Amino acid sequence: MAMRRATVLALGACLCACSSAGPIGPAIPSGVPAPIDATWSDPAEYRIDRATEKEGEAIFERTGIGDPYRTGLPYPIFLALLEMHPELLGATPQALADRFGFTSRRAAPESADRDEREGLPLGLHLTDDPNTRVPFLVHNCALCHSEVVRWPGGEKLVVGLGNRRIRVHAFEDALAKIAVAPDFDKEAVASVAARLAQDRGIRWPSEYRGTIVSQTIRGVKERYASRAGLLERVRDGLPGRVATIESFAVALGQLLHRDVETSPTIGWARIPDTIGYAQKRTLSWDGGSEGPSDALVVDADIAAGARVEWLYKHPLQGASLSTFLRHVPRDLRFPGAIDTGLAARGKPIFERACAKCHGTYEDDGRAKSYVEKIVPLDYVDTDPARALAVTDSFVAAANDPKLVVGGMRLVTTRRTMGYVPPVLTNIWARAPYGHAGQWPSLAVLATKPSQRPSRFVIRGEAPLDLERVGVVTADPGTPLGPGDYVQDGNVDGFRVSGHPFIADLGNDSKAVVEYLKAL
Repeated sequence: MAMRRATVLALGACLCACSSAGPIGPAIPSGVPAPIDATWSDPAEYRIDRATEKEGEAIFERTGIGDPYRTGLPYPIFLALLEMHPELLGATPQALADRFGFTSRRAAPESADRDEREGLPLGLHLTDDPNTRVPFLVHNCALCHSEVVRWPGGEKLVVGLGNRRIRVHAFEDALAKIAVAPDFDKEAVASVAARLAQDRGIRWPSEYRGTIVSQTIRGVKERYASRAGLLERVRDGLPGRVATIESFAVALGQLLHRDVETSPTIGWARIPDTIGYAQKRTLSWDGGSEGPSDALVVDADIAAGARVEWLYKHPLQGASLSTFLRHVPRDLRFPGAIDTGLAARGKPIFERACAKCHGTYEDDGRAKSYVEKIVPLDYVDTDPARALAVTDSFVAAANDPKLVVGGMRLVTTRRTMGYVPPVLTNIWARAPYGHAGQWPSLAVLATKPSQRPSRFVIRGEAPLDLERVGVVTADPGTPLGPGDYVQDGNVDGFRVSGHPFIADLGNDSKAVVEYLKAL
């Protein structure tokens, strides 16, 4: 599946940040009630005349793909839900970010940027519906692909890095609980939304309110009723991981009106860094989705609820996003000490032992030569759950002719039974490692598989461990603090076995790890 599907979904599996609101209505004269069965909204900021890096950057960091009626939530209703259910969502956007691991942003009342004024987490954006002028909350790529990297004595926001704290399935589960709450009805939601809109000066025209509230409630209830089985399985997923294939299977099932079978074991996936996009063909951990990069990069928005027709009517969105991702700016050098002599000794060892899968690199860490390949499971020997999650039923659904619009199929899916080795630029900042984040540090990865710790506590809010090059861990049974969680490598989907290649280098493994710090 594609890169964002490997997030939530990301193109591969980026789960939608906001619930489907359902259709609201076309442009109509003021004072005329909005019809209930109209379906299309096309804010001006999503209309692109030519594909450029600038437009792609705006999509990635601000606007997202769009389709607000299907992947957005009317802002007065979003605020109403925060007030009505702080125990599930948090009472403010900042509390929401803290609860679900979004990259928070303090409200800046004097800012010219409305998103900043509202203090929305990075990855959430307000766009105005041209039909009603009501602001809708939508999401963009940065929701899952941005992280504040912290190390002893410093920190830096890195856009494009996979968020290792985000809990997307838990967020969806909270919305699902709201969908069946007694106060999630038209009268209660409309009353709170109207009061908050008036208090905060948010456009909320009286002639549209009834339609908007009714359609939103209907859309949210329908969305989460259909996802109940999925959420039962994934609601307690570890931070920074997504059930990519399982989430996309639900979306495919809804589009095709049939069940799509998935594996009994969840194929958890770590949200990836986008830094290797320029060198990739398939954009996924298993290399299972193939097609033009412009199509792959928006593929997962279907799982988020976007209409296929929207993507075809906005073809330059994918082209712009793809153009930006090929040239993402990045200045993220290792902030600790590097033994330059040891690293210099490690470089030729790496190029002899590791480059056939991971490529070679310039002195500044940029990939010099990298050819994407799929390494079979029986060779790499890592946890197979993610690869096995792509069932025959899933492949048939993903390739179903009914999903073709305009007479041409752009993306095809296959079962590869292997994993794609990632580009390693800035690998020091990307822990935990592996397709499921099963290895907490390079030090663990450089340990023989039989000797690796299999169960441990990850200190979710602690700065990175620069010595071991990874996240900070503690012994199992250690009391959990904010952001901490237990990771069990004895559980299918997170097994710490496999990839013995650094450990097999013996004494040379330290030199290779030292070299990896410099990438």
